[in-house]
Amino acid sequence: MNELPIVYCRGYAGPTSQIDSTVNDPFYGFNEGATHTRVNGDGDPKFYQFEGPLLRLLGERDYRLLVRGSQKELLATAPAGTLPQRSIWIHRFYDEAATTYAAPTPRSGNLFDRAITWTEDLVREHTTAQGFDIEQAARELYDLVLQVREKTGTPQVFLVAHSMGGLVARCMMQKVCEEDGRIPAKELVAKFCTYATPHGGIVFTGGLLNWLMETFGPAGSDIFSPPKMYGYLTPGKKYGDKPLGKAWDPRVIPPEIFDVDNVFCIIGTDSNDYNLAKLGVGPRSDGLVLIENAYVKGAHRAFVYKSHSGPYGEVNSEEGYQNLARFLFGHWSVQVELSSLPPASAVKARPDVAWQADLQLAIRGLSVLITEQKAVHYNPVQLNAEIAQHAPGAPGDDSVDAPIPLVGTFLFSKEPPSDLPPTNVTPGVGDESAPAVAPAAAVAPAEAEPPRQGWWHRFVESFSAGEDEQEREAPSLEPVNVALDNPLDPTLPAVAAAAVASVAHDLAADAAPAVASSDDYAGLSKDLSRYALTLRVYQVITRDGVFDFSTNLEQVGDWQDVLIVDIGRSADGRFGAWAGWNSAVPGAINQLGQMADELTLTPDPQDPNVIRATFDLPEAARALPVFGRSARLAFTITNREPKL
Repeated sequence: MNELPIVYCRGYAGPTSQIDSTVNDPFYGFNEGATHTRVNGDGDPKFYQFEGPLLRLLGERDYRLLVRGSQKELLATAPAGTLPQRSIWIHRFYDEAATTYAAPTPRSGNLFDRAITWTEDLVREHTTAQGFDIEQAARELYDLVLQVREKTGTPQVFLVAHSMGGLVARCMMQKVCEEDGRIPAKELVAKFCTYATPHGGIVFTGGLLNWLMETFGPAGSDIFSPPKMYGYLTPGKKYGDKPLGKAWDPRVIPPEIFDVDNVFCIIGTDSNDYNLAKLGVGPRSDGLVLIENAYVKGAHRAFVYKSHSGPYGEVNSEEGYQNLARFLFGHWSVQVELSSLPPASAVKARPDVAWQADLQLAIRGLSVLITEQKAVHYNPVQLNAEIAQHAPGAPGDDSVDAPIPLVGTFLFSKEPPSDLPPTNVTPGVGDESAPAVAPAAAVAPAEAEPPRQGWWHRFVESFSAGEDEQEREAPSLEPVNVALDNPLDPTLPAVAAAAVASVAHDLAADAAPAVASSDDYAGLSKDLSRYALTLRVYQVITRDGVFDFSTNLEQVGDWQDVLIVDIGRSADGRFGAWAGWNSAVPGAINQLGQMADELTLTPDPQDPNVIRATFDLPEAARALPVFGRSARLAFTITNREPKL
């Protein structure tokens, strides 16, 4: 994956007094780390040292942070194409609103007049944000992106934003880029990641608070009022315009503006560890932004038990960084769906029963969960709504309780990356590795072989021959039964057999001399990435709108299990995927080096960068009426770095 320049936009600072404190930070908070975490996500606090996303990117991804007195001046004076591509740039949009860069205002008059003036200034500094304008910040961001492109020689950048910074970025993408003949956002931005951004605005539980924010906007906070967002997110409109008489959702990025497949929203679910604002927003939030307002519709998302900011904040968390790194640099996108469920009519027949599911996604080698949805965090997967939403003829409107539609994430080709700082991926499992530091001297051989491509690229090319192969005899598309020592379905066309042969060619050069057994955990863990998806399903029963606890077993699910998936090179050197339910594994999970059931990986005939697979739910789960006898998990694995 191309490691493009990263442009970071921080969140809302508040009144002038806080803006003055903000500009004292050279990196606007992107350098902040943490020393606290909670046991199992939401338990007692313990010491855990996370150095912050900025240092982690410098150390693990070999990014550079160039300042030299001023990043703005450096960009203005550097010749085109001379600055490194792997670089980080901070959008310091608050600097012009700060008072710390100006000489103190002289006060005249008697002591009483001076006291009045001082009091007025003090009130103003703590209640207003004079000098800050979100559209001006967006225009300056556009200019910054253009400079970074020119001086690094890259066509696009990664945009990373926290809270209000995501709205600044969206104002640039949706409005600024669409006006005055500017370059469209899709040509400037490769990927857009937000932490805790109020894409749907900030909404309080009390109507009076919402009215005060929209009407008076203390310290510029009226930009978070959903109706006022229309003015700075819509081309041709001015700030303050409202979407009168028309349906408009601030969480929507029009597809002609930017592809939401390149948008990732990290959503916090810990309201307890935020400041007093949590009392006005409520528990179904990160303390400031409601869960349902923290995402772009149709975008990828992850739920982490972190608060909006502070010691337990999303940006300065291990969970936030691991999701950010996989979205920006990961090779695979994996979506997991529940498929072959009963018709919506079967669920509607019992309107008094609401089926919900808790889920967690873990990756071997990481100390945190990649995503988690739980009822205790006020965001379980609503299975009834999921079934109704995807029923034939349903509008299929995206909702926070149906995340694409069960869970989705981004993955490296080897988890966790075996080299630190990571450079690419393990040879033979994904793309070619590239050393972080080039050798001091490299002498090319007289006749160097063309570089060996990764297994996916060879797999893809087997389905789309180049122009130099046009004269070859076209392979038969009739299914043939070929004895293939591979993870693919042997009934695929013969071209698949050629693809599998190329996979074997890729792996042969790196195959271990000794074959490990399936229970050799230490040996296989070097070549297999292991993922664990925990599912817990339960029902909530109501009678006449009141919870019915007559048959309730508190905190006991109707079914729960863990799906374990191994991806990579097996004991006999083959590439593939193997899965199994924890309930079928005797003893500890780490006693088994490889799961027993091999997944059938089937190429999508419409898209050569997509592979699909399915895996049945256990018998106990399929006995539940919400799932039915045919229920299974469907996996869609997409190569995010297709060969051009």
